[in-house]
Amino acid sequence: MAGGHAFIFPSEGAAALKVLVIEDNIFIALDLEGQLEEMGHDVVGIAATATKAIEMALKSVPDLAIVDLQLADGSRGQDAAFVLRAEMDIPSIIVSGSMHQVTDEERAAIRPLAMLSKPLLSGELGRAIETVKISDSPKDE
Repeated sequence: MAGGHAFIFPSEGAAALKVLVIEDNIFIALDLEGQLEEMGHDVVGIAATATKAIEMALKSVPDLAIVDLQLADGSRGQDAAFVLRAEMDIPSIIVSGSMHQVTDEERAAIRPLAMLSKPLLSGELGRAIETVKISDSPKDE
C-alpha cells in the first residue's frame, strides 16, 4: 500500500503475541505500543531500563521483546536482550538508531530476529513480527 499503513494482523485462529517494549523515550514507546495493539498483539509492559525490562519479563513472560539499545540510566538494551534470550528464551527485535553499538559478539549471543533502524518505515515492524510468527508457529496438520 503506497503511502498508507500496512498493519499485519494475527492470522485467523492465531494467538496474539505478548510483547514487551523496552524503550526509554515515552513517545516512541507509546507509538510502538499503539502499532502493536493495532496489529492485534498484547503489550505486557514498557520498560525504560535493562533492569526493569528483565523484572517485567520475569513476571509477564512475553513471547517477544522490542528492544532499543540506548536506555535510561545509561543501561543498554543489548544487556536486557541477552538475559531475555539466554535465561528465558525470549527473542528480541532490535529497533534503534544506534545499530553501530551492537558488537558482533553481542549480536551472536542475542540472536535478534530482526534489527530495524529508527525511524521505522510504514509496516516494517509488522512485517518483522509476521516473519517471526510464521517461523515459530506449529504447522497445521
